[in-house]
Amino acid sequence: MSHVAGIDFSMTACGVARLTADGVMDTEVVRSVGKRADSLVDRHERLRMHSLGIVREVGYADLAVIEGPSFGSVGGGQFDRYAGWWFVVSALLRCEVPVAVMSPKSLKLAIADSGNADKAAMASAITRMYPDVTVFSSDISDAMGLAHLGAVRLDWPVKTLERHKRVKCEWPIHGIDDLEVA
Repeated sequence: MSHVAGIDFSMTACGVARLTADGVMDTEVVRSVGKRADSLVDRHERLRMHSLGIVREVGYADLAVIEGPSFGSVGGGQFDRYAGWWFVVSALLRCEVPVAVMSPKSLKLAIADSGNADKAAMASAITRMYPDVTVFSSDISDAMGLAHLGAVRLDWPVKTLERHKRVKCEWPIHGIDDLEVA
């Protein structure tokens, strides 16, 4: 069945949401555990297995919308976080899934009407749009927002506000039949 996937990438708890063309939203959190003392080989294996788990949850989507990396993030594991993000994007592209990249600020602005919305505001906004789906973490609310905005982009019959249509995103041209550059 046709679906759009939203991916809120994280190395520990990656939120994945799938929205079908008939409006059914389901979610999953893909978890991964590592240690700072892990060897390079262990870290690579973690990245590989984590990305495979995420791509398995995404499936053969009509479109995958992934939140872009947050370059303001600090702390250990930054290289692994960025590498993990690229592992996921690369695997999706190899599976010929069109991938869109949306900044965290654009996502928050489109869903919660504020580019600086906090986790609670995002969860509240997405819960109003999908009251039958349990939003149990910010990973899930962000992934749901990304999937929703992908469905809007594909002109699927979902609740659409004007700001959803104007969202700034790096939309793929391949697979969407649209030459507009956002």
